[in-house]
Amino acid sequence: MIMIMIIILMLSGYESMNSSEKWFPMILLTLILGINGITGCTSTDTTETVNSETNNSDNPEQTNHQDQLDITVSIIPQEYFVKKIGGDRVRVNVMVEPGAVPATYEPKPQQLQALSEAEAYIGIGVPFETVWMSRISQANPKMLTVDSTEGIERLTMIAHDHDDHGNHDHHGDHGEQETTLDPHVWLSPRLVKIQAQNIYETLVKLDPKHQEIYQTNLNNFSQEIEELDSQIRANLAALKQRKFIVFHPAWGYFAQEYNLTQVPVEIGGQEPSAAELAELIKEAKKEKIKVIFAQPELSSPSAKTIAKEIKGEVLLISPLAADWSHNLLEVSQTFAKVLKEEKSRE
Repeated sequence: MIMIMIIILMLSGYESMNSSEKWFPMILLTLILGINGITGCTSTDTTETVNSETNNSDNPEQTNHQDQLDITVSIIPQEYFVKKIGGDRVRVNVMVEPGAVPATYEPKPQQLQALSEAEAYIGIGVPFETVWMSRISQANPKMLTVDSTEGIERLTMIAHDHDDHGNHDHHGDHGEQETTLDPHVWLSPRLVKIQAQNIYETLVKLDPKHQEIYQTNLNNFSQEIEELDSQIRANLAALKQRKFIVFHPAWGYFAQEYNLTQVPVEIGGQEPSAAELAELIKEAKKEKIKVIFAQPELSSPSAKTIAKEIKGEVLLISPLAADWSHNLLEVSQTFAKVLKEEKSRE
């Protein structure tokens, strides 16, 4: 800008100069333009060199990606747990895809092939693991296989009389029914703290030099769980009606932890008989229940039948949401709203 102003001033007085004086501004102008050209070229070359060095330098994200631990888990909520503790140090692959059901899922061939890169498989005890774990292990014999539920006592899922108000209620009698253990341990904040500790120990075993990072992340996640627990308790504290009907019995641990009573429509994939369905309808009317809870991953015709008979509705809540903490908080708010409204009808 300064050079342009000098040029303008020189040219403005050019006409008033005599012939012997006109040579000076012309020479000066030539020198200024020459210097500017040299400076401009130098600046451009320098910029290009810097940009070239930047583009050719190692990409930090690529470096981190290469150094990350490759962890495979069974279900989507586990991805939340592993990333909370592993942070940028982990890359997580989930076997049961969104919308699928852990009880009946069959891993795709490409998923089994991808296990060859995994450094650990962290299980959680969902039914498909029982069928597929041997093949999962065979896909990568060097892979560390971990049970994240170690140290957790499982609830049982069995048929029983409705008059029993236990937290894992069921109805009628299907005859000889095998007792199964409830796999839904990720829906209890208290039990997730145990799982988080097991995940932390796994990551430290694989990557001990970053133990301090994992410890800090575990502490932060534990604090998040404690705050979530406090919020859920506050949401459910004042409820008089504490019984809810749910199609699939996924919420037994949640119910146990927060003093609720779960009444499932089906168990072990078995739909209720006509007599059992009639009993559920009778109980719903007696308790003035107007909402039957179901999950979006499962077809629930019996839940719709009950809702129709009680002039109520089916409300969807998922035990497999990706944002575990936010999902549990929302579920507690939904339970609080629904159960409060049902009690007000008495």
